[in-house]
Amino acid sequence: MSFASTLKQLREKNKLSQKDIANYLGITRQAVASYELAKREPDYGVLKKLADYFGISIDYLLGRSNCKEVDAITIGRNIDLIRGNLTYRELSEDISNRLGALIFPDMLELYAKGERMPFAGTIKILAKYARVKDSFFRNYNTAETYKKERELYKLEVEQQKTAETCNDYLSDSPLAFIRDKEIRKWVLSYDSLPYLKLAKEIQETGLPVSAFSPLIKSIRRTGEES
Repeated sequence: MSFASTLKQLREKNKLSQKDIANYLGITRQAVASYELAKREPDYGVLKKLADYFGISIDYLLGRSNCKEVDAITIGRNIDLIRGNLTYRELSEDISNRLGALIFPDMLELYAKGERMPFAGTIKILAKYARVKDSFFRNYNTAETYKKERELYKLEVEQQKTAETCNDYLSDSPLAFIRDKEIRKWVLSYDSLPYLKLAKEIQETGLPVSAFSPLIKSIRRTGEES
């Protein structure tokens, strides 16, 4: 479908007059009529305003795509980026083998061409396969940015695993009763070892902790004065 036909169809579907469109664009009604009669071509500024107004992609407005979704073309290009030299069938099989998820080859091709918009769940599968965040697919990317995104994703996954391992250790360790995270970190720090040894010696004296408070306050004051 041509731009002229698409514009007219969108306008009539939304029950708008040529004057309504003209007022929004800041042009004359005659100019809008010329667009719909294919007697005049819009510039990029007009195309962007119309796409934003109707909530569609410029490619759909120009008849280059059958999908109205704004991000469809960008997502499609990123799918082709992660596909590399694989055919859509090979990509489908690779996703199935790695993740146990099925995305049919013909659907992958429609997504890549911007003809269909993947569901959110499908994008999550593709992101997991590509080892990137979901947001990767909605941004313009190159082979270089794709590589960087994968490196960042790998780093975040490793950090998350480390944090989970640490949390599991703490929950199963004798330190689990310490609710304050900062204190638990301090106890586990190598630099805290001399203080822990001193605390053990104090405990072995049998004296209450309160007995050492005046001494600690005196040492603190001396440090502040010096």
